[in-house]
Amino acid sequence: MPLKVLLALGRPLFPANTGGQIRSLNIFSRLAGRMEIHCLSLAQRHRDAEHVAQMAGLFASYTPVYWQETPKFSPRFYAEFLASRFGAMPYFLAKYCHPELVQAARGLLARLRADLLLCDFLHLAAALKDVRAPRRAVFQHNVEYVIRKRHWEMETHPLKKWLLRAEWEKARAVEAEICRTFDHVITVSEADRQQIAREFSVTHVSDLPTGVDTEYFCPSGALQRPGNLVFVGSMDWHPNEDGMAWFLSQVYPLIRRHSPQASLTIVGRSPSQRLRALAAADATVEIAGTVDDVRPYLARAETVIVPLRIGGGTRIKIYEAMAMDRPVVSTTLGAEGLPLDAGREIALADSAQDFAGSVSALLADPARRSALARAGFDRVTRDFNWDRVASRMEEILRSTGVAASAATAAQALDAQAAQVVK
Repeated sequence: MPLKVLLALGRPLFPANTGGQIRSLNIFSRLAGRMEIHCLSLAQRHRDAEHVAQMAGLFASYTPVYWQETPKFSPRFYAEFLASRFGAMPYFLAKYCHPELVQAARGLLARLRADLLLCDFLHLAAALKDVRAPRRAVFQHNVEYVIRKRHWEMETHPLKKWLLRAEWEKARAVEAEICRTFDHVITVSEADRQQIAREFSVTHVSDLPTGVDTEYFCPSGALQRPGNLVFVGSMDWHPNEDGMAWFLSQVYPLIRRHSPQASLTIVGRSPSQRLRALAAADATVEIAGTVDDVRPYLARAETVIVPLRIGGGTRIKIYEAMAMDRPVVSTTLGAEGLPLDAGREIALADSAQDFAGSVSALLADPARRSALARAGFDRVTRDFNWDRVASRMEEILRSTGVAASAATAAQALDAQAAQVVK
């Protein structure tokens, strides 16, 4: 009998324009042919109409639960955020807790008799934490409370700092509960696995490597633009916006002093007004916004930058750049969880001066750029492809699902024995 999985997502996997969606789509699209996956997610009725059809064609079945996500920084957003202050859930989790989602999950589990409920991200696990299933697993793309705690640590505004403290403290409590009560936790790095095991005192934790589609992301032969630096990432994710604001204000001016030919391209959806204002002050900065294909931007880059100061999980964008034979300069946190050889496969720098110095040195040294890019390319194409990652996920899910089947069989035997005794 094939393993039967109910996969719960926060939204459709199309378009795959965030790191989490890229990871999940590449893993679960491969597993859809190896096990029976039924999918459930929130979706916006009009915006996601095309994506709902794509999801239905990918899995054994797909059930959308329609909702209207509250726009960030709207009056309703602030009202919902303030209301969440009086509950146990931080806002970023509470907004996914819809009764219709819980009802749909319970109905599907009963009808399908699924072996396993798999929640993608903590958000769905929190929303469905009271839903019973033979076995439950959560795919943790980040240690979520750590992201919020790092944001709180960096914040200087007294009111914002007070609000953020409650967010990460409540997030930690929920995350601990989920990790302790679910049957298995899956992380995206060994570092995250160790942290969850240590902090929440659990042993049922496995880690997956990060992967890259080396057929899609590959050297194109396109001419590089002299001095061009490129950042790729969703700009409505706070760690990306924070990192680029820091880079523009503190690092890029230092680079321009040493490398007057330098230019910067920022690729990613929903850039903030703050970022646009910083970019507008320098004619060498281009904000590309949402693009259909990031590869032409990576192809023309002389160096790809990842200047993150907060965040968690792993950065798929680093492997994508390396698969296109481009050198990468990152903060240590930006490359956290990626098993790369610093100095040979990736350049790491944390202060504004060190980051600027590392980038400027690469722009001035074509041989060094080429060597760093080639070492990174060789590593990711050899060791990190999505087929390997999907096979590892399959192994984890099957071992968890087999335990569910064994538990169900044991319950049936116990019931039979009880009838005999009667």
